[in-house]
Amino acid sequence: MGKSISLKQVILDQATSLLKAEGMDCLITQDGIVSLVNQLVNYREEGKNLFPKIYIVDDIDLVLSVLPTSQYCFIGEGNKTKETMQRALKKCAPLTDSDWSIYIQRTDTHFKYGVFRAGVSLLSVEIEDLLIKEGSDEIKVILLHQISDKLIEIKSVANEPLVISFGGSDEPHQSPTQNQLDFVDSIVKNVKKELKEQTFTYYKKIFNEILKKGHGSLACVISHKKKIIPKKLLDGIILEARINIPEIIEELRNKNDLTANSKLNGLFTIIIGMMESDGITIFTNSGEIAAYNVFIKHPNSIAKTNTSGGARSRTFLALNSLVGNGLEATYIQSQDGKIEIKKK
Repeated sequence: MGKSISLKQVILDQATSLLKAEGMDCLITQDGIVSLVNQLVNYREEGKNLFPKIYIVDDIDLVLSVLPTSQYCFIGEGNKTKETMQRALKKCAPLTDSDWSIYIQRTDTHFKYGVFRAGVSLLSVEIEDLLIKEGSDEIKVILLHQISDKLIEIKSVANEPLVISFGGSDEPHQSPTQNQLDFVDSIVKNVKKELKEQTFTYYKKIFNEILKKGHGSLACVISHKKKIIPKKLLDGIILEARINIPEIIEELRNKNDLTANSKLNGLFTIIIGMMESDGITIFTNSGEIAAYNVFIKHPNSIAKTNTSGGARSRTFLALNSLVGNGLEATYIQSQDGKIEIKKK
């Protein structure tokens, strides 16, 4: 007789442990988490891929009180069943553009649900950072979301992030977003102290968008002191004037006008387009974009290498050989969401 293995039981066991550590024990909630995790994989509505973030909370008013310029919209409620949690996702997911997230509030007998957001610009700190990374035990909250193709992440204050893979890639030992954040750190390394946090937030959102779109991408970081691109990286579109994001952020902080904000919004789309283009996007470690659509010649030793990622992986290997010799850091994202970096 064949052996049956259920991913459902694995997720249920993890959900049970997570809720207990968070002080949110509940049989109904743990069953609901399993259902939501399965629904979130490649979630679509009307043919459109959606990446809703779901926050399970005990007190939405307390949550909103710690979020700057927060807004929320109550959508509905129902009996305390996993079916109500599923309905919350179905009814609210189409409303989650423009940084809106779903909340499911637990009461003794019901689930209430709706959408909420915080901040007013691309520079606003994300809800996830405020509630999870900088959160406290007082605010009971669990986050579920799909971070890339077939990859679901569950986060809470008292637990390490749990990454659940429904794909055929290697078992993830940590969220790929951690490698993203490490690479963004390299981009903002020499940004002025008073501008660093907002510049980091801006680029973090760009890289998150690239990850959600499931598009392969290559990038590297050079020193801001290098006014000329390294010779091995000259085959591409070298920007005559580097795109200086911290400079525009400083303009927005000083003037607080719509022009600078409009620039940031427009460049957000352009930078994503650059990173979705073939080749390598080159950043400096002072938060600038210097070039994109760049190609590098593969040395013979690398050109003959068999890699699972094909030409993109070979390009990453070629870039890695320059880390410490012209490059500060390198980055590769495959279409299945796997991310690798190398730093000086």
